[in-house]
Amino acid sequence: MAAGVDIDQVLDTARLRAIHWRTLVVCTIAMSIDGYDLYIVGWILPALSDSFHVSRVALTSVLLTQQVAMLVSAVFVAPLADRSGRRKLLIACLMGTALFSACSAFSANPLQFTIWRVLTGLCAAAVVPNLVTLSSEIAPRRFRGRFSTITVCGAQGGTLIGAAMQAFILPRYGWEGALLLGAGLSAVIVPVVLLWLPESPRFMVRRNSADPRLPRLLEQLDPTLDPRTPLYTATACQVPPGGRVSVLLGEGRRPSTILLWCAFVASFLFIGQWSSWSTTVFKDVLHMDWKSVGATTSLYSSLGVVGTFLIGFAIDRFGFRAVLPKTYALAFIGAIGVGVVAPASSMFIFLGMMGLFQISSQAGLAALSPTLYPPTHKATAVGWAYGAGRIGAIIAPASGSALIRLHGGPLETFAGLALPLLFASVLLFFLLTRKA
Repeated sequence: MAAGVDIDQVLDTARLRAIHWRTLVVCTIAMSIDGYDLYIVGWILPALSDSFHVSRVALTSVLLTQQVAMLVSAVFVAPLADRSGRRKLLIACLMGTALFSACSAFSANPLQFTIWRVLTGLCAAAVVPNLVTLSSEIAPRRFRGRFSTITVCGAQGGTLIGAAMQAFILPRYGWEGALLLGAGLSAVIVPVVLLWLPESPRFMVRRNSADPRLPRLLEQLDPTLDPRTPLYTATACQVPPGGRVSVLLGEGRRPSTILLWCAFVASFLFIGQWSSWSTTVFKDVLHMDWKSVGATTSLYSSLGVVGTFLIGFAIDRFGFRAVLPKTYALAFIGAIGVGVVAPASSMFIFLGMMGLFQISSQAGLAALSPTLYPPTHKATAVGWAYGAGRIGAIIAPASGSALIRLHGGPLETFAGLALPLLFASVLLFFLLTRKA
């Protein structure tokens, strides 16, 4: 082993400094903007259908095609960061998102709009796993769970931007203005990333330990070290003959990887069903007025943000094994509680419990995925896990529709919607018990 300082040891034991806070803030803001760009179509769908003079259902293909593009991006685009660097790919994808979102605003028909949204999805979906990977890699070990979950929590900021857009942009400037807002935000964050977001030190040392940028980065991470100190990474590894697939499915990782991917499928299946059909359930099954529906959405999302912040502390303190299976199970219990007491006002207690634990569980799952693999393939591992999750998101609208057509009562409906949360809990129990 070469003489010098192990960059992994430096990063794992470092005190929190300005570079850590700067990375966390930029990653979280970028996640908010990217979340807005990824999910904007659902928010502007009624305006789109009116403008193109087609039914709402006729635009379902746009949502489905974009989800397929996001799957392709997670599997094939996001892993490119393991070769080119996290920062470089993030900048390229943010620029692509800005360009294609702007082009979407000038679509003359649904076909043009679909093409531009596919290109947007290919860029935007690769941003998410790489933001999670970068924030996880630069964080000290004792803060890694918090950094990852706070970064993922940024996606809820995208929801807030979407709500503000619906209130102030959509009525005045239409769906075109909403898309241009997303394009503008993606463009604005690019120079911020260029100026303030560092490349992953682990990636830099692994690729070229003599990189001239490393001395200044080392000084920011630990001012007590001589910036001229040679750096190495003890966890570097050569790519096996089978390439990245062998890293994920070889070396005894196959069962863990399959369990992780299945947990992502289950988690995204719930998210897809809930985002597609929860409003319909509240209106048609529980017979709530629009004001009450709005209150449920606000309560669910707000407590989800609280839970996302808290789960990072819990993971850093107690570990993934003690936390994640339980939070998914508690989210499922919350859903059962809603079904038992609805439409009584006490349902809001269980709904809040559901939001608190479900959204935080998803953030915890995202934080878990990069910890299971070597640094050489973290972006690939996270991207492929998200790609597996997109399979659940693709089938979710149809599975939720089948559940709604059964015309069950509140208990049957909420239990059916939330069943994937129970599956995720069981899968993670076996995964983390096996890993332990």
